[in-house]
Amino acid sequence: MATGTSSLTVASKDCPKCKSRRIQCDRTLPGCRKCSRRNYECPGYGLILRWKPGLSSRGRLAGRDVPVDDNSSDRTSLTRQNDGMALTPVDHGPSSPFDILSCQLLHHFDQHIATKLAWVDGPENPWRHIILPLSHASPIVRYSLLAMSSEDLTHKYTIDRPYFHRLKASSLYYRDKVLSLLPQHLDRLLKAPVSFDCANQARFVLATVLLLYNLELLAAKTTQWRLHIHGARAIIQWKLHAIGLHRPPDVADNFLRYEYYFTAVFNGLTTFDAAYDVIDDIPINDKIAVFGDFVRIMHSVTRAERIKFSGNSLIRVTRVEDIVGEIETARGRALQLNQTMRFHSPDARDDFEHLTHMYYHASLIYSHRVLSDSTGSHDLIRESRDAILDHLSHLMERAYFAHDLVWPLFVCGTECRGCPDHQDTIERALLGVIRLSGSLDRRRVLSFLRMFWHLDCVDRAVSWIEVARSRPADGSFMII
Repeated sequence: MATGTSSLTVASKDCPKCKSRRIQCDRTLPGCRKCSRRNYECPGYGLILRWKPGLSSRGRLAGRDVPVDDNSSDRTSLTRQNDGMALTPVDHGPSSPFDILSCQLLHHFDQHIATKLAWVDGPENPWRHIILPLSHASPIVRYSLLAMSSEDLTHKYTIDRPYFHRLKASSLYYRDKVLSLLPQHLDRLLKAPVSFDCANQARFVLATVLLLYNLELLAAKTTQWRLHIHGARAIIQWKLHAIGLHRPPDVADNFLRYEYYFTAVFNGLTTFDAAYDVIDDIPINDKIAVFGDFVRIMHSVTRAERIKFSGNSLIRVTRVEDIVGEIETARGRALQLNQTMRFHSPDARDDFEHLTHMYYHASLIYSHRVLSDSTGSHDLIRESRDAILDHLSHLMERAYFAHDLVWPLFVCGTECRGCPDHQDTIERALLGVIRLSGSLDRRRVLSFLRMFWHLDCVDRAVSWIEVARSRPADGSFMII
């Protein structure tokens, strides 16, 4: 029995990082110790995709990005339009896609993961009503979902338990299956004539990439989840260009595009790219894009910050007065939405109202920090910080909205330098979010706040943005 269990504790091959360093990998799961000792992020042992410029210099495929298997010996085969190579047939899935394990993992996604992924878990949760049906229709979406469920379940067990290694092996198996099939699907999609089936296939691919992003975020693989955000952007660009004129997007398309949008906006908060480029032609549907107005405001403020930092005087920077008006409107719309949404209890409806006010004040703080040069804004920021803490204390069912609390808690926390009691409140709240809704990148968020609170700096009003930009090793995290 001990022999059978020990075989599950090591991978069957070296990790790519050790291979590139030409050293022997210890192959421990989930990541090798040699990478950990050197403070490297171990890429794991599965397939790795990269996105590279597209297939053609002309026509509707010009300049598009496609995924390429980094482990392939012929990395250019998928980027030649006229290779004449016979492609491996696309896998249509197992003969019995709903075996016992699949049913258990699908049930776990339905009951636990969908709850954490949606802004509000109600009868109209799109992760249940859109993504689950897509997984029944497409094997590649189903494999992504099964990989994510397996990975999520690993966090219920310690590394010394056999179930941990079985679930980790299941996650790697399904993930590798997806990554081996994704280039085939996208290659076929790009070469196929525009049709109804082509639009469906594009939807399957986009859903797959977004599930892969969430999978890598669960596994805390920063490089990979950022890669998948880039991949989702490439697919949306291509889909709008090649299919959009022939078939307007429906509810499922809009949901997938919004998932990319809000993820890219949150990712952009701490990447500090000189060319802040997020596709923003995204329709906001209240039932899908809860707090979508606040996300748009975050996008506008982040873009203004990048322009301001670049010193480009030719581009008009957004005024804080204009943004404040938009924030007021966003709060009003969210409070109206609160009256029509279906919640599982009256307490949840009250909590949503408190959460709306928290996003309102977090948006005010972020906007004033970026756009206001007035010393009078410090009092407004302090008032908003105290308001967030007050609304936090009134939440009755934190488990229901735990995953929505990270952004307002983080913004509030950045205004708590020199206030140990407030710091303790924020730290306990974030640890509660991690306990209730998973770790994701949240431990790195908390680690940054702790560093920021104890920063040796005379100016107590120093901006977290300046610190994160000057310390990329500490500041590259997803506030979500």
